Amino acid sequence: MSEVKLVLTDIDGTLVKHGQYDPTEAVAQAIDDVQDSGVELTAATGRPYEMMEPLFERLGFRDLAIFDAGASIRKVQGGELVWSNWLDADRTRQVAEVLLPHCVTIDFYPVFKQVSPDEAKDDLKDIVAAPYVFAFAHEDSRESVIEALHEIPNLSYHIGVGVEALPGMYDIQITDERSDKYHAVNALREYVHSDKSATLAIGDSTNDLPLFQNAGIKVAMGNAMEPLKVQADHIVSDVAQDGFAEAMQRFVLER
Repeated sequence: MSEVKLVLTDIDGTLVKHGQYDPTEAVAQAIDDVQDSGVELTAATGRPYEMMEPLFERLGFRDLAIFDAGASIRKVQGGELVWSNWLDADRTRQVAEVLLPHCVTIDFYPVFKQVSPDEAKDDLKDIVAAPYVFAFAHEDSRESVIEALHEIPNLSYHIGVGVEALPGMYDIQITDERSDKYHAVNALREYVHSDKSATLAIGDSTNDLPLFQNAGIKVAMGNAMEPLKVQADHIVSDVAQDGFAEAMQRFVLER
């Protein structure tokens, strides 16, 4: 096994339980130990920096992290943007116009800002480049929205299941086709100087498969989705049993 120089980690379902914000003592200690050892520790999340800043402070990350589903790399402390691959203003406008008739909230701004469709319409004339377009939309619009998005060049999208507070809705996040965790890790390597063979990726969901594609050591959490487990080199305990801390001890700190 190559000596690990870079750890890529998911957050929800890996470092903390979904919807929670405080790591266990074991996970917090593992985060500190890995960084103190000189190994780069980078989190990758679909969420924007503004939403994640308090959690990163609690988790104790120190250097760079991947945000916006892979569209941005920022410094964890202060949020300075060091790399980006955002939607240009024209495509941002086109995507927003597709979603506006069907959504209850939408975000197409350079910084995190979810607004109502009425408020968003007033902002269309001043639209600028953005890392993504995100919306909660009515379920019966899904097919027509996807069909319309296929007419806009070089896009990628991820559809979720919404939240309990919004029954009958789905969430959708649209980015440039090269804004994903795989391409963001390629850009990250220019800053951390670590090759694929010396990279460990750990996660729990299918949206972590791009991390696996760019890592020499692939670790799935015990609570991971089956497609991720199939691709994994190792499977550790689930998030409730501090699987992340176990992985760091086994594959990074004990060497």
